[in-house]
Amino acid sequence: MQEIGEITESTTSSFIFRADRDVEKHQYVRIEDVLAQIWEVRHTGSGMFAHAKVIGSERRRYMPKSPFKVGSKVYGANEDFIRKILGVEKEGLYIGLLKDSSMKVNLSPEILIQKHICVLAKSGSGKSYAMGVVVEELMKKEIPVVIIDPHGEYVSLRRPNLDKQEMEMMKRFGIKPRGYAKNVYEFSPVCGNNRDAIPLYLDETNLTFQDLLNLLPNATSQQKGVLYEAYKMAKEKKFYFLKDILEGIGESRSNAKWNLLPQVEQIISMKLFSVNYTPLNEMVKKGRCSIINLRGVPPHIQEILVSLLLTKLFEARRNEAIPPLLVVLEEAHRYAPERGQGKSFASDIIRTIASEGRKFGMGLAIVSQRAARVDKNVLSQCNTHIVLKTTNPNDLKAIVASVEGLDSSAADEIQMLPVGIAIVAGLPLAAPIFVEIRPRETLHGGKLSKISKTRKFFV
Repeated sequence: MQEIGEITESTTSSFIFRADRDVEKHQYVRIEDVLAQIWEVRHTGSGMFAHAKVIGSERRRYMPKSPFKVGSKVYGANEDFIRKILGVEKEGLYIGLLKDSSMKVNLSPEILIQKHICVLAKSGSGKSYAMGVVVEELMKKEIPVVIIDPHGEYVSLRRPNLDKQEMEMMKRFGIKPRGYAKNVYEFSPVCGNNRDAIPLYLDETNLTFQDLLNLLPNATSQQKGVLYEAYKMAKEKKFYFLKDILEGIGESRSNAKWNLLPQVEQIISMKLFSVNYTPLNEMVKKGRCSIINLRGVPPHIQEILVSLLLTKLFEARRNEAIPPLLVVLEEAHRYAPERGQGKSFASDIIRTIASEGRKFGMGLAIVSQRAARVDKNVLSQCNTHIVLKTTNPNDLKAIVASVEGLDSSAADEIQMLPVGIAIVAGLPLAAPIFVEIRPRETLHGGKLSKISKTRKFFV
């Protein structure tokens, strides 16, 4: 081990040491069997001094109970020691390198499915790029992924990343350009805007009363009564559809039907339902990434579709009709808004998946540029966090409150993160770490949109 200085001041959780050689912020150091990280470096007339915070110990289960002795030697920490104390896994989903090192950082796919993940950053700071890296790794592990994609960005996962600058960077990360055309399937309820997509339809055969209530979450008590009577009438048939429900409502003598009829007519006109529906076991398959492309779909229809689709996926997974999967929810603040930040038809089922999905092997990935606008109950259920540059004070406050291991001083770090650098926190890591996210093997969706405007690959 290389000696780099000796302690001048110490507490049970941190220490200051005088450096005998150049040291850097965020560098890992070792004292005895304890790993620490430098969080501040200052020059004085007496030399260079570094402030380090204790992370964990090789042999002790708990933090030191007494301060280190003044004069104790501080050493540089080697990769094996850092990996062991931090809990960085040697295998898993390869997302990048520990900042200023060649150590690969891997996430556990089992923990992502069982404990959920969130990717938070301000717009343009790389949140969708980072999520794309995670999805590439999930496809390699043949773990099914369903992406709720409001802007059609993720279809670019089909194509290799041939950006010259990023191809040069790939060498350091040990990866090469690659497309996943055989793995990526695109579905959309509006194929006129998304011509390469498979039409997405939900099954309307023999909808339960609860299904109908999910379609009409704002129905009054009287309207629910009319709906139930129509449902009972429709059930007398072996097979019944939404038009049969509509007919039953029309036969009601209650005046409540007049507000209910146009709501059901609007749902039918959306053409989200069909007897020729999209089978869930075609959408969720081993090694398959299914993108639900909602580009061009009106926001209120998006909410209804997301609510119904996630409900069906949750029920199917609970009944083990489909394999374990991860659902990626882009623009999560749209579909699971915090109280006071609007309403969404999809909020209830997203909360249910966040709290109960882990029991049944249904993971959730929350992606948003507005952490403060995402339901706190949903964010709190995420045990793995990837945080990139964020500057909005409300969002910073929400991130610090929801990410274990971050304190108020972390807000300054998050605001100053360079593009491509993320703070990764959560199980099984002993402390938050700074990670240089690896280049994507696939073309990033933002670049694809620029290409499509000039070459018209997609309309």
